[in-house]
Amino acid sequence: MNLEFPYQLTTFLDDEPTIGEPVYYGENGWYPQVALKRRFKAVGITENELLLKMTEYFNSKRSFEIRTGELTQPERMPVKILEIAPNPELINFHNDLISFLGNAILSRYPERDGANYLPHVTAEFDGKMVINDKKYINQTFDIKRIYLLKDISDENSVAYKSFDL
Repeated sequence: MNLEFPYQLTTFLDDEPTIGEPVYYGENGWYPQVALKRRFKAVGITENELLLKMTEYFNSKRSFEIRTGELTQPERMPVKILEIAPNPELINFHNDLISFLGNAILSRYPERDGANYLPHVTAEFDGKMVINDKKYINQTFDIKRIYLLKDISDENSVAYKSFDL
């Protein structure tokens, strides 16, 4: 992890962390999640201004559904994942979010945005299964809440703020 790009936007599949709780290596383990925007930092605005901007964006959006697929390991990834079924609403959400935030953020991985966005659930990390993949294969989930995660160490992030759709 690089603490220079401390933020991510995710949604959790079922169990949700409390604000301030670690989402990878805390007492409740790794929370199954879908990254909506990978690692980024605020540019030219304060964190409070970023939070206000996100609140404005998420207040204008409505909930939607996603469906997980099978466990796989894409060539371009070093981890096993659960695929997310093609979903124009999710892709539009991702693209609109990046467009809305515009120059207020700088992405650590801009090559993973837009047409290269691959929505997924990380199932294996560092050679270990981090979620019970069988519980999440081929399931439908309502996306009603988005979380801003913030890095607290080189290996962990906390649920920093939540936004209802």
